[in-house]
Amino acid sequence: MKENLYEIIIDFSREKGLDHEVVKKLVEQSLIQAAQRKLPYREIEGQIDEKTGKINLYHFKEVVDLVEDPNNEISVEDVFEIDPDAGIGDEVEYEISDREFQRIAHSTRPIIFGSLKEAERQMVVSTFTEKIGEVLTGTVLRVEPNGRVALSFQNKVEAYLFRREQIYGENFTFGDHVRVLLLDVNDNPHKDSQLTISRTHPGLLIKLFEMEVPEIYDGIVKIVSASREPGRRAKISVYSTDEEVDPVGSCVGMRGSRVQTIVNDLHGEKIDIVRWSEDIDVYTCNALAPAEIDSLEIDEDEKQIDVVVAPNQLSLAIGHKGQNVRLASKLIGYKINVVASEEEDLSIDEQLEKELAKSSDEGKEKTKNTVEQTEAIKEEEIEENTVDTELKVDVQPESTESEAELRKEEVSEDSEEIIENKNKDDHQKEEVAEQIEANADFETNSENEDVADTKKSEIKEKPELEAEVESDAS
Repeated sequence: MKENLYEIIIDFSREKGLDHEVVKKLVEQSLIQAAQRKLPYREIEGQIDEKTGKINLYHFKEVVDLVEDPNNEISVEDVFEIDPDAGIGDEVEYEISDREFQRIAHSTRPIIFGSLKEAERQMVVSTFTEKIGEVLTGTVLRVEPNGRVALSFQNKVEAYLFRREQIYGENFTFGDHVRVLLLDVNDNPHKDSQLTISRTHPGLLIKLFEMEVPEIYDGIVKIVSASREPGRRAKISVYSTDEEVDPVGSCVGMRGSRVQTIVNDLHGEKIDIVRWSEDIDVYTCNALAPAEIDSLEIDEDEKQIDVVVAPNQLSLAIGHKGQNVRLASKLIGYKINVVASEEEDLSIDEQLEKELAKSSDEGKEKTKNTVEQTEAIKEEEIEENTVDTELKVDVQPESTESEAELRKEEVSEDSEEIIENKNKDDHQKEEVAEQIEANADFETNSENEDVADTKKSEIKEKPELEAEVESDAS
């Protein structure tokens, strides 16, 4: 055990990471405070001898004509024996005896420990004030019943990660390494923790990207803003100062490796990387992705944007429980109102009528061209099939019974095609008009229905045709 007080102070300072000179001054001040409380002297000074480790305390008396307080005053006659040069108003130094020092020894210990604790507090303030806004890595010491997590930094400083600053669904165990954002350093001795830390602040997302993406660290890619719903989804906007560098691709990384690292660190939080633009219109469209925007109106005075999307894009623009539009609003700094186009408020009949009115011209032209092409093709087929049928009927080859049956089937099929073409020519225009009035969306299905009707009529007429063909063949 060391008896030299100065050596003890040096060892203590090394263990706590404090400056030994600061600790020495704090101990001296503690001794002076204890002496002032117990001894009747107004002015007391003290110091620790670095060689011997002895504590030296002194008190002072003022030279006066008439002594009223013998503990703090001395007459001119008495001071002449001590210091012949001293005059009225001067102060004379007296050393406090060991017997008097023993009176204050028992009250010195708590004062010293309080001073050392204050020294530690000041050390934390001086060390971590410069690190506000940076990411710190702490080690989990314990998880308390109220949900807060005690973290240790540099094996010296302890801070609490409160439940409100934790990502939803996270669980911690002893020894886990956790990255947090340092928000503030307080100098209040009545608070449990001097460091205010968080894992839910948007600044943590920005700092993680700066640490993970070299282009951001080098200043080529800039981060404009970020918005988060911790543990669920986040958006971050970036742009590049170099036209040859893609800001979004730089943040994503090869096969998404960079952004995936950050996602894993944030407990699976999905991150949307948005390309920033000076044009607020383009910026808004990028922020609301993957939804497609039809139009938007910006009110600069009210900081508000009215966005119009198609009915089928409304759910994408809003997101799950309004998540997408809410994050986009925080990212841009404008209030965003998303509404569907007018078709959403119309009835089904009105929507069909409006859709038919918009596509009537194009639909009619397409239908007309299709009918004309179909008629031309059918006329050519009719002529070819007619010639082939006549040839097949006139020729009487010598063949087996199976060959005759096959020829009969071919002739019947050719006849069926001729009848089918004639029926389609008569009813083509009526069928197209009925399709347009019913529903524009069912245009593609109309041909299938016509074919089905034609086949039904062919089935009914097939026996008659076969009979005619058999009579001709005989």
